Amino acid sequence: MLITPHFFLKKYTFNMCLFLSLISLFSWSCEDETAPIKERELIVDTPIAGTLPPAGSTAGTMAGTPAGQIIDENATRILLPAGETEKIIAINGETELSVFLFDQNGEPLAQQRIQFQITSGLMGATPTDQEAALSASRTISNEAGLAKVTFQAGSLITHYQVQATAEGARRPVIFEIDVVNLPMGSLNISFDYQGPVTLKNLEVYLLREPDFCETPYYLTPPMDPFINRTVERISDRLSLDSLLAGESFSVLVRARNESGVLVGGGCEGDIRIFENEQRNTTVALFLLPLNPAGRYEVTNHFNFAGAIPGTIGTIVQNLLMFFGDQNHERMVANVIFDAIEELARQAVGAIGGLIVNTLENWLSNDLNRLINQYIDNDGPEWLRDFFTIGSDMISIVSNLEVLSEMNLSKPRGDGTFDGSQNWVGLTFYWRLNCDANDQNCGRYPFRMDELASGAEEIDLVFGQFTGRLYQYNQGVVNLHTMDLQYGRLIMFVLNHMILPAIADGATNLRDALLNLANCPNFANRLTGGRDNLFGVISRNTIQSWCVSAMELVGDGASLLIGQLRLDTRMDLEGTMTMVEENSDLAVDQLIDGVWRGHLRTSSDSGAEFLGDFNGHKLIINPQMSAMSSGE
Repeated sequence: MLITPHFFLKKYTFNMCLFLSLISLFSWSCEDETAPIKERELIVDTPIAGTLPPAGSTAGTMAGTPAGQIIDENATRILLPAGETEKIIAINGETELSVFLFDQNGEPLAQQRIQFQITSGLMGATPTDQEAALSASRTISNEAGLAKVTFQAGSLITHYQVQATAEGARRPVIFEIDVVNLPMGSLNISFDYQGPVTLKNLEVYLLREPDFCETPYYLTPPMDPFINRTVERISDRLSLDSLLAGESFSVLVRARNESGVLVGGGCEGDIRIFENEQRNTTVALFLLPLNPAGRYEVTNHFNFAGAIPGTIGTIVQNLLMFFGDQNHERMVANVIFDAIEELARQAVGAIGGLIVNTLENWLSNDLNRLINQYIDNDGPEWLRDFFTIGSDMISIVSNLEVLSEMNLSKPRGDGTFDGSQNWVGLTFYWRLNCDANDQNCGRYPFRMDELASGAEEIDLVFGQFTGRLYQYNQGVVNLHTMDLQYGRLIMFVLNHMILPAIADGATNLRDALLNLANCPNFANRLTGGRDNLFGVISRNTIQSWCVSAMELVGDGASLLIGQLRLDTRMDLEGTMTMVEENSDLAVDQLIDGVWRGHLRTSSDSGAEFLGDFNGHKLIINPQMSAMSSGE
């Protein structure tokens, strides 16, 4: 077919119309600024449901509207071509036809039905005898409002018109397609890839832009591709026939992983087609770089068991001996009541040698037996729970759950990035007397500002680090230091969790022991409700001894625990896997994170501890983000 000046005149006229339509779309005016408002309103297009008007009829048309296009004056949608509407293809060739659907505010409309129909052919030929076909008569718009089909030409050298329509749109989009008999060639495409992530479902786009690969873009499919194919495996080849000889193309490939997420791509440009020849080209594929930039809410778990530095470790061991360890003989009762017993010996010794000799065996044996029997059999449940306080306290702080905010920067060309982590909350677990089936029982969450405002004077935990992204989605957090006052955390757990729970709301050991011992009740039970014990020791004296012993033990324990104010730091490094879910190459989750580190003081360091973490990206309001950055 000879391509006449008339064809190019038609193309020029259409492009001018498209240009003027776009001007109207964005409410710009070629007239003066005082043009009537109606002339500057958005023009929205659609066909009215039904058939085209009869030949020669002017019904439903208006000035400037091609014959056969029906106009809905009340339409609220805009249908626009996504690329050129006039195309030239070889016989038996194909091309992609695509449109955009917008609402009257210019927002894309997704999940809307778009209809495509071959409406006319040269010399009045009907669609059924043109040997041409569409890949689909109906398709659904995507999130960008884009809908597309493939036009497959037959063996006839002719002209086709394809109409795209959408319900609620004022005008259809008309594609003019000329099928020509010119020299043709073919293209055979193969793929080369060596990488750690499995690639599949390759989207292959043949573009009539030979220099497209100079600045390729992979995040979205290219506009108006000449041919679009999908290849399932890297090892497959793709053959494209009936390409016009003399034309030059680019091949863009977008590749996905097993989850269907965009992960790879490649581009090969300036591919010239020769007459009656098959051109072979190989597209080298690579993994597209992820962008981890953003703020993440991260849940961390740390296991500090066996990792406490020597100085603090010695203090902790003394605490275990002092308060008792649930795995060993209970020590706290012996300490407390040995003090009472010693006071009793001193008081009885003052009475005189005869009485001392008479009561010595009873005081050193029977009274101690009576006290221990009281603890084991007659004492309240809280007293027996108290014997687990030492091991529980260490167990609670040995296994921390930390809620933090992690900020990561955009990676540099070598994959390195900057980051920071700020602890915003701690959750402790102490399941004393909890039902095994109640998973929420024994969970004690605290915000970091609550910890910072306590008497323990715990500082906020913050750290900055550098990192590296490699093998597409593997992240490394380099070694960095965070000020973690571990000993003060032990004090906080004791004063704000354990003691209030088992000692009637007490927040220090001195008051806790007095509440737990209940010295008036202890003295009353020891004397059997009488005013004295065997007429020798008064009930008030026993109560006084009890109070003195509790205060003595409590003050001594407080001094011991006070040594935990020693400052400590945490050296930390980690690894993680970054997950991208939306094919935008922006990281959405951090999973399978592993922490390794050491707790240390100024003089010593503990054994290595381990931890894990997982996080998800926080959605930040763009306006708030701009305000906070001073834009």
